[in-house]
Amino acid sequence: MNFEKLVNSKINVFADWIIRLVMINLMIIVSSLLVITIYPALSAGFNMFHDYINGKNPKLFKGFINYFKEDFKKKVIIGIIIGISILVGFLNVRYYSTILETTSSVFYLIGYYVTLALLAALYAGSFYSIVVFRVSPSLKIKHIIKVSFVLAGKFYFRTLLLVIVNTAVILLLIYPPTAMLFIFVGVSIVLVVDVLITTDVIYYLVNLGEKNG
Repeated sequence: MNFEKLVNSKINVFADWIIRLVMINLMIIVSSLLVITIYPALSAGFNMFHDYINGKNPKLFKGFINYFKEDFKKKVIIGIIIGISILVGFLNVRYYSTILETTSSVFYLIGYYVTLALLAALYAGSFYSIVVFRVSPSLKIKHIIKVSFVLAGKFYFRTLLLVIVNTAVILLLIYPPTAMLFIFVGVSIVLVVDVLITTDVIYYLVNLGEKNG
């Protein structure tokens, strides 16, 4: 009887997680349709999975909507800043790569690698901004961005993992068979992995905040 209860309990937990993965994934996609709401949607998904992994059980729809609306304007502004910065960086990389196709100038080669490095740093730092927002939503936007870059450098190996994991979900869209996986659970699975990777980072920020009062 105890074994049967244990099995049923494990099945229920597994079923709950499947439902969470699918529903939050769909809510993130729907909430991101306006483009400028991508950042608030991802932040809400990250916070939901952080709660679930750490033993909290917010209601699925209500919890997501509450996190989505929390400091909504600030999140949209951060998302726009990140989006524009990445776009400009990408266009600069394309510009240098196009020039390097016709010339081998050292000046343009240096510019290419510097711009590529800055783009990679920006891409990595954007992940940590969601973590910083989770711990200290009251921080000013410039401070959130600053702390995000500091964390990206401090937790170098975790940053590499975040870049690899979050790039992988984009690759799902390239192939039609895996595109369906993206629609149903792709983003959710990546956010769950992000939460696990950044657990120590959040712990570090919380302790840092306590030390500074």
